[in-house]
Amino acid sequence: MSRPLAIATFALLLSLPAFASDPAEPLVAQGRALLQSGQTDKAIELLEKAVALSPKSADAHFHLGEAYGNAAQTASLFAKASLAGKCRDEFERAVALDPNYTDARFGLVDFYLMAPGVMGGSEEKAKAQAQEIKRRDAIKGHVAMGRIYNYQKKPDLMKAEYVAMVKEQPKSPKAHYFYGAILIVDKNYDAAAAEFETAIKLDPNYMPAWFQVGHLAAVTGKDTARGEESLKRYINTYKPASDEPGIYRAHYWLGEIYEKQGKKEEAKAQYATSLRLKARQKDAEEALKRVS
Repeated sequence: MSRPLAIATFALLLSLPAFASDPAEPLVAQGRALLQSGQTDKAIELLEKAVALSPKSADAHFHLGEAYGNAAQTASLFAKASLAGKCRDEFERAVALDPNYTDARFGLVDFYLMAPGVMGGSEEKAKAQAQEIKRRDAIKGHVAMGRIYNYQKKPDLMKAEYVAMVKEQPKSPKAHYFYGAILIVDKNYDAAAAEFETAIKLDPNYMPAWFQVGHLAAVTGKDTARGEESLKRYINTYKPASDEPGIYRAHYWLGEIYEKQGKKEEAKAQYATSLRLKARQKDAEEALKRVS
């Protein structure tokens, strides 16, 4: 091959679109979308194909485990046990392939907490996973332990995890965000608002805190104009991470703001969009009926 032709060929190759390094990625993305829309059986079918195509993909195994877990929730008693076992196995495979995959470890925390002992459930195993998470990410480790204490109905210990998180990392917007979210659950709205404002001062572009500004406006009915603006910004400019509120929830809370403002048609549109993005949300279903 002549030098000019070789250079031209190389230039052409550089101009071609890059392909995903993992051939299962498109199937995983489609499977996740089906799972969110409530089409669990179709999601399982696609995600099983993804795992067969790329058996070393931790991401494919994790999301297949999620799909099995979703299916188990509505399955018959006999099928429930089989699906739950498959869910656990997929989470374990994801962790074996990528020990730093904290989403899969959170999946195991939830499985060990909820499954009966005969199916492998164990609070000690859940705590062990939480410790592994904490070794990799201190904030997520506190969240994992908080989840365990919440399951054990130990609210003081749960709250202590979040207080410790903020004390350990006072300059972390994420720490203040997580603590504020717990304060909302306690209906301590003023304290929650202070945490979110602190997160925003630390990083004005930390979008989960802006989501919570909108959430609080929807719950309290205060400063709804700012809440509306915050939620629209979240919806239009941000792609949430796995441990952040989904866009579908931003649509739901925006619907709540519109409903409080007496804008029923706008509220109806937001609730419908939320359910289109994520099926089987009881509060959104009830809200949509309320304004229809």
